[in-house]
Amino acid sequence: MIDFTLIPTIATVLDDAHFEQMAALELKYYGADFITPAEEAYRWYQKHAYTTTAALAGEQVVAFVNLFPILEADFEQLLRGKLNDSELTADSVADIHADDAPLHMFLSCILVEPAYRGTGLTRRLLQAAIAPYLPVLHRCRLIATDNITPEGVEFSRHFGFSLVCHSDHDSLIFSQPFSQFVSKVCTSL
Repeated sequence: MIDFTLIPTIATVLDDAHFEQMAALELKYYGADFITPAEEAYRWYQKHAYTTTAALAGEQVVAFVNLFPILEADFEQLLRGKLNDSELTADSVADIHADDAPLHMFLSCILVEPAYRGTGLTRRLLQAAIAPYLPVLHRCRLIATDNITPEGVEFSRHFGFSLVCHSDHDSLIFSQPFSQFVSKVCTSL
């Protein structure tokens, strides 16, 4: 049960129970076909902690973002509408520390409990999510979103994304240069 009287804080460490909570939150808004299993999302996080940023009210997840670079081949499939992010594995995540290769960013999920929308939490969460990428910003090329809800489409448009295509899994793919997204997040909303 969420205590909505608590002011959410950005988590510094997440555990497997938090990832179960995130999956349960996602199920409120769309089907399991679009959700990366909690175990796999936790593997992403264990291998690359920069993949997930969450806000907690007490120990309860009330908002989270999955933002990370994916391998170029996966990114190309995503931009063609041929990749459902529920199919991504920890091996699909690019290591930002491995080399100087370009990074292809994917904002695979952002979810904020309705009671916390309009409170500034979305902005705080996004700023925390982009922070690990600021040292490698020069390597970050495009960022893409895969939207299955009207709220996701509205979010993408609000943050300056352009429609790329309709996917083969009945969603809308949007994209923009990552630096433009960072600029939009870092200015007042």
